[in-house]
Amino acid sequence: MLLGVVAARAASGAPLGLVWGVVAEPAGEGALTLGRLAEHLEFLQAHGRQAVRATELAAGSAPAQSVLLTFDDPAGAARYVLPLLELYQTPATVTVSAAQLADASLAPALATLAHSPWVELVPRVEPAIADEQPEVRCAPTAVVDEEAALSRLRAALAEQVSALHDRTGRAPVGVAWAPGTWSGPAEAVAKSLGLTLQLPTFTTMPPEFDGRSTRVALFAVPSWAGIWAVAQASARWNPDDHPVRFVEVDAGWICSGNDPATRVAEIVGVVRKLALNGVRLRVGDAQGVWFPTTVTTVRGDVAGPLARTLHRAGVRWVAVDVPTTGDRGRDVALAADLARAVELDVALLPAGATAQDRLGEAVQYVRPAARVGWRGEAGLGERAFRLTPFATDRPAERGATVASAAVAAANQEATDLAIGGWDWVGLPIELARSGLDRSLRSLAAFALPNAGAPPAP
Repeated sequence: MLLGVVAARAASGAPLGLVWGVVAEPAGEGALTLGRLAEHLEFLQAHGRQAVRATELAAGSAPAQSVLLTFDDPAGAARYVLPLLELYQTPATVTVSAAQLADASLAPALATLAHSPWVELVPRVEPAIADEQPEVRCAPTAVVDEEAALSRLRAALAEQVSALHDRTGRAPVGVAWAPGTWSGPAEAVAKSLGLTLQLPTFTTMPPEFDGRSTRVALFAVPSWAGIWAVAQASARWNPDDHPVRFVEVDAGWICSGNDPATRVAEIVGVVRKLALNGVRLRVGDAQGVWFPTTVTTVRGDVAGPLARTLHRAGVRWVAVDVPTTGDRGRDVALAADLARAVELDVALLPAGATAQDRLGEAVQYVRPAARVGWRGEAGLGERAFRLTPFATDRPAERGATVASAAVAAANQEATDLAIGGWDWVGLPIELARSGLDRSLRSLAAFALPNAGAPPAP
């Protein structure tokens, strides 16, 4: 069935981007074998995907059903991947980080790749700081100086562009972004340096950008994955991501107990017990918000660290209700600050919000891959919402948090919503805790198929 979807989706015109990490033979932990990579390439060719160069995509001249093959490990690419590319007569792109450019031991590999007619080199941006354990703070924190961060990015990228030009004799046409590093402002910096093609990396199913744009989403192919992962990326559809069952959390609830860390752990526990793939966050109102901003009162830094923790716990969709103050100009700035502070996948705008309000535009400038939704669907008030389609050939989606306060009634309400075609169905954290204190079965309408299974290692 999925292969049929692949064939149908391949005709959409949007380029497919795939990125592989370490390729080695024999493959150690976290590495991909050469044989597995060959299987992936065979699958792509068999299903009509034509490998293209980054320069073609940057120029907008790539054919339909194109695929950009990228590799993040220059050493493995030079030793193992390059002979395979020559055998298949297939072009590819190798992304190079600042650390890899500075590593003298990689100089021979980079020289080999630079002289190959089958390989293009582009810089890759990695996170600027160590990925530490997120910690919520129930007190105001300072807003990060974005201008300073963008200045550092520009300087670092300029050095990478210069170094690659020296090695290859030509300027790179694009830039790859490691997960969590891509944003609208960062993209603007890259374009100012002549890096037209934007290659953001996603560890989940990537969004589908317009086939005419100079953005190509890269799906990070797991080292252990068979052709099913490539098939799902081609279809941009992972059945584990749909339908969505979520728990709703008010950020203030985390700071209303004795220990915020304990409450964060409770949320993660609910997510895992019910195998939920979504969380809906309420992050404040006109009186104050739970993320750093200069627009209104800051109660604490909760939403950002919580969203990062939830993604680490395997949550696919973090949806956030965008707060407003009643002042249109301030609300646009507040929406942008929210997007900077929180790794949101969906921004739920207030009921009645229009394009003129520019709230969705503000969010998507900072987080271009974010989906936008509107609260107030079907006359159910703020608890219900509708979403833009996940892909161009998908219908719009509807979602709601149940209104019932009793566990049995909430379970029946969720059943009725699912039967009625609602794609997203959720319950408040307090109700989830109450139901799980009884039994998993009492919340059967919210649980996804893996509920009750031990978490993956």
